[in-house]
Amino acid sequence: MKNETPNKSSEKKQSDASTYAKYSSVGFQLIAAVMFGFTAGYFTDLFFHLQLPIFKTLFSFGGVLLGLYIVIKEVSKP
Repeated sequence: MKNETPNKSSEKKQSDASTYAKYSSVGFQLIAAVMFGFTAGYFTDLFFHLQLPIFKTLFSFGGVLLGLYIVIKEVSKP
């Protein structure tokens, strides 16, 4: 019976570590989506020689929406 307790503790630590890894990767995916949208908008504004950062704003907002979609999808997984 004493051998079962360390295994359960070890399984819990591994479960906690995988949960931490899951949520930290979701955070990095959110940051990456926003950075990708901002960068794509920046270069699109440069390509069209725009004074106002229209595409930068739109693509950044799109990156935020994509990032939130990723977060909701990952968090709602069992």
